[in-house]
Amino acid sequence: MDQLARLYHQIDVRGQRAIQRRNEQVDPYLTGRYPDNRRGLTLLIHLPAHISRNINFGLLRFKMLEPEMYFYPSTDMHITVMDLIGARTGLTWSAEQLRLYCTVIRRLACRTAPINWKLAGLIASPGALLVKGTYSANLTTLRQQLRQALPAAGLPLQERYQTIAGHVTVARFSQPLRHRQKFLQLLKANSNLFFGTFTVDQLDLVIHDWYNHYARVIDSFQLAGEH
Repeated sequence: MDQLARLYHQIDVRGQRAIQRRNEQVDPYLTGRYPDNRRGLTLLIHLPAHISRNINFGLLRFKMLEPEMYFYPSTDMHITVMDLIGARTGLTWSAEQLRLYCTVIRRLACRTAPINWKLAGLIASPGALLVKGTYSANLTTLRQQLRQALPAAGLPLQERYQTIAGHVTVARFSQPLRHRQKFLQLLKANSNLFFGTFTVDQLDLVIHDWYNHYARVIDSFQLAGEH
């Protein structure tokens, strides 16, 4: 089992254990009781239409079973390349800072070949439903380069953790599950469900909320390198 497969397995074990013990993490912001002013700066990938369509089809039985879960709209589904600054309340950026971020990212993107992706299998974290993603090695290289180049340019890099994942978060728990055993059975039945392959040739730098619902694209970057 490689490092990425091991990560997904560990996430799923923790998620299923939390669900079995009635300890899934209900997101308090999804209940509407709290205003959500958290914003972050993220480099991400938007999904092709055929992939989000396949994901929505795969989620139909989950929506029927637990209709009060929060399911991401197709337009909000994304893959995080890197959380440059994780979403929280009170963050601001100057126009000059954003310009410098764009300069560094563009310089690296133009040397990076398009990234190949495969999405297959649903897993649960303690707080969400995820689609597993695997990707070509040039994403790992790009992430390493960003971790070196951004601080070297005097720019904040405040990842919540150094991610190696390439997943799509597709749903979150807005209240305790009503049918947890059936949910776990459905999860197991879809643990290898194939959603498709695609090639990414554009990255977007966005200021967005935790769910990528309120998002402002700062700039887009073409991956123009050669394999």
